Amino acid sequence: MPENLEKIIKVIYGQWKGRRGLGKNNHPDEEKLACFAEGKLLGRDKALLEKHLLNCALCAEYVFTQLKIKPHLSLDVPEQLLENTRKLVIGDAEESLFEIFLKLKDKALEIIRTTGDVLVGQELVPAPVLRSRKISEFKEEINILKDFQELRVLAKIQSKNTKNFNLTVIVKDKINQKIPKNTRISLIKDGVELESYVTDSGSGYFENIQPGNYTVEISSNEQKIAVVDLKVNP
Repeated sequence: MPENLEKIIKVIYGQWKGRRGLGKNNHPDEEKLACFAEGKLLGRDKALLEKHLLNCALCAEYVFTQLKIKPHLSLDVPEQLLENTRKLVIGDAEESLFEIFLKLKDKALEIIRTTGDVLVGQELVPAPVLRSRKISEFKEEINILKDFQELRVLAKIQSKNTKNFNLTVIVKDKINQKIPKNTRISLIKDGVELESYVTDSGSGYFENIQPGNYTVEISSNEQKIAVVDLKVNP
């Protein structure tokens, strides 16, 4: 069955590539794009491809798809390219996606990347501003917020030690602070639901989570509000 599935994927991919014309005209072929996505393209070839991607929505879409399938947090990709491709591929879905990439360091938390705003004291600071201030480490706890239409989602991550962390997710109306009723908050890893809360308090608490890649799905009245893409490295 896996062999047949691989053949089916190759056929579908071939048709997809044919419709989009990858490898034709002045576009780089898929092998070169894949090498770039895996960080194996160097020197002048890398610089030329980066320039091409900044001006070609077609190839940028392909590369960003590869990055989403197999994330490379250490890959040195221009921030403008990531932002352009993120808009191209995610589009409207970006409104429901909340990305948080962190690293556990001793008892501190280091922000690698986030699409939310970080609460620093009483100040709500966008992630790019934090980078400009050269702030990335937070002792034991970090609070990150993002708005989704009329609702605000707060992800509170607490580092217990270098091996695990706690996660609290809170959902409120961003204007009047009211809590949506019948809110479901689920923690998912590798497609398996590890833990789930259906609550009228608008919050879910997950304890002793090991570093890894997780998804938190938030829904109310059977309608999905947001998806939190949480990646924590040891």
